[in-house]
Amino acid sequence: MDTWRDGWVIFKKELRGDRMYLIGNVIFMLYLAFSLSVMMGSHSEAEVLMKPLSDFLMLLLVPLTGFFFSRRSFNYIKEDSYTRMLKYYRTLPIPITAIMKGRIIQLFMALIFNGVLFYPLFFWFSSNLRAEMNIGQFIVFILTWTGYALLINGVFIYFELLKKGRTYLWLTISIIVLVVVITVISHFLGTSLVMLLVDYSSHFSFLSPLMWGALVVGGLGFFLLIKITKRKLIVRDLRS
Repeated sequence: MDTWRDGWVIFKKELRGDRMYLIGNVIFMLYLAFSLSVMMGSHSEAEVLMKPLSDFLMLLLVPLTGFFFSRRSFNYIKEDSYTRMLKYYRTLPIPITAIMKGRIIQLFMALIFNGVLFYPLFFWFSSNLRAEMNIGQFIVFILTWTGYALLINGVFIYFELLKKGRTYLWLTISIIVLVVVITVISHFLGTSLVMLLVDYSSHFSFLSPLMWGALVVGGLGFFLLIKITKRKLIVRDLRS
C-alpha cells in the first residue's frame, strides 16, 4: 500500500508542476469533440471523405485521452525528458514500483478527466450519434474505445520509460503510419470503424462482442506491458 501512496505523491507532484497545461487539455478535448461530431454529421459527397477521416482521428487521438499535457511531454525529444526524470528519481529513495504506480495513476486519472470532457461533448454535438444510440449504448461505445486506449498507452509507457526520446518519436511516427494503413484498408473494404462500433454498441448494448473483446485484449495487453516495463526498468542503464 505504501507504494500506491508514493505513486499518488508522484502523480500530484507532476500535476502541480504543470497545472497550466491542463487548460490545453480542456481546449484540445473540446476541439476534438466538436470536430469529430461535425465529421459524424456529414452527408452526401462529403461523407466519402469524412468517414475515413473520422476513423483516422479516433484511432490516432483516443489514446491521447490517457495523457495530461505537460512540459515533459512537449520536450521529450529535445531534452530526453523522461530519461532525465528517471535519473532524478533514482537519486531519491523511491522504488521502481512507486514510479510505475504513479504512471498508472496518471494514466487512469487522465482517462477519466479527458473522457468526461470528450465523450459527453462528442455525444451532445453529434445528432447522428444521439439518433443511433441511447446513453447506455453510448457507454458501451466509450468502453470499447477505452480498451483500445489502454493497449496503446501500455505501448507508450513501455517506450516512455525504457527508450530515449528519439526512439519514442519513431514509435509515434510508426503508430501514425499504422493508423493510416488501417484507415485506408477499412475505406477500401467499404466500412467505417467508427460506424461499425456504433452499430455493435446500438444492437448488442452491453453484450457487444467488440466491447468485451477490446476490454479483455486491452486490459491484458496493458497488464503484460506494465509487467515487462517494470522488470526492464529495474535494470535499465540510464546512461545509454
